[in-house]
Amino acid sequence: MSTLQFLITFLLLFFFVHHIGASAPICSESTCSFDSPPWIRFPFRLQNLQPSLCGYSESFDLKCNNQNEAILTLPSSGDFIVKTVDYINQNVWITDLNSCFPRLFLDHGLSLKGSPFSYAKDLVNFTLLNCSSYAEIPYPPISCLSNIEQYVITAVPSSYSTVPPSCSVLSTVSVPLGDPFDWNIIDLYGVELAWDKPDCRFCEGLGKVCGFENAKSFNLMCFDTYTYYSSNNGTSRTSEIAVITSLGVLGLLFTTVIFLRLMRTCDRVHQPIVELSTITNQQPPAVRKGLDDSTIESYPKIQLGQSWDLPKPNDNTCPICLGRYKSKETLRTIPECNHYFHANCIDEWLRRSATCPLCRNPFGGNKVIIEA
Repeated sequence: MSTLQFLITFLLLFFFVHHIGASAPICSESTCSFDSPPWIRFPFRLQNLQPSLCGYSESFDLKCNNQNEAILTLPSSGDFIVKTVDYINQNVWITDLNSCFPRLFLDHGLSLKGSPFSYAKDLVNFTLLNCSSYAEIPYPPISCLSNIEQYVITAVPSSYSTVPPSCSVLSTVSVPLGDPFDWNIIDLYGVELAWDKPDCRFCEGLGKVCGFENAKSFNLMCFDTYTYYSSNNGTSRTSEIAVITSLGVLGLLFTTVIFLRLMRTCDRVHQPIVELSTITNQQPPAVRKGLDDSTIESYPKIQLGQSWDLPKPNDNTCPICLGRYKSKETLRTIPECNHYFHANCIDEWLRRSATCPLCRNPFGGNKVIIEA
């Protein structure tokens, strides 16, 4: 390869690697704290830690608070702590900042209006009871709403018709539980939300990752893998590393080629002059190419009949074209090794090579063509 050709190849590879590095996704899975989940990736993104193209929209933007917790802001309800994210089923579990999620339902302070989220479970009506003591309450108390010394607040399904004498009805609330018998508001530390768009369940189900095709296109696609780097800023530098590494390798190759060319030039300067007659009298070595037509035609042929009388009953496929032998087809056998093939396939092969396609044994004698 000449120096000019190498330089052209070098420039083409540089632009190719640079283009790949610039257009490839630079998103990486990140977290507010490496000691605890959740790990955040598309469609969510952590503000100031991941580029904007790593999130589907502003509605999925999260931020880290002073306690290294991921915070989701609902437009009509404020900030909530993200506990877990189920990317396969597209569910996210959130809880309130005051560690008393039932109070939000009591105060009707949880609204999903203006957000892409919905409750993952159906709403069930519950009646909150204010009881004077633990006596005769049908369900355990809600600790964060109760004052043990003065009153106890508990909740029963609204279908529960009997109110204990020591209790009074405080309020009726709708809680996303799906089944009244699964009532767990006593220790309810959050609620499960779901999102339908973007729908990445197909990618996640295949063990792949969903994301935008590139920074200029907002088409969604599945990626086989993401290169996750647990760096403090949460941003993958894979493309930059790839470009730098490629340039380093190409630079080393370029330097090596220049060095070798200089060494070759020096060798030529110190080589003695060879007589022209010596050069012209040298003959190129003979090259073994293939068999001549007369030798090929001397190899036996058979035509398959209706009964498929193969030389070897279990060998019913031509090793060259991989096609199955059929009735009325002509086969040719190489007598030196007793291997057989479609006649057309082996004839073409033997014109180019003096070896059996299966065992690679060469054929000697004067059967090969000597090409000068």
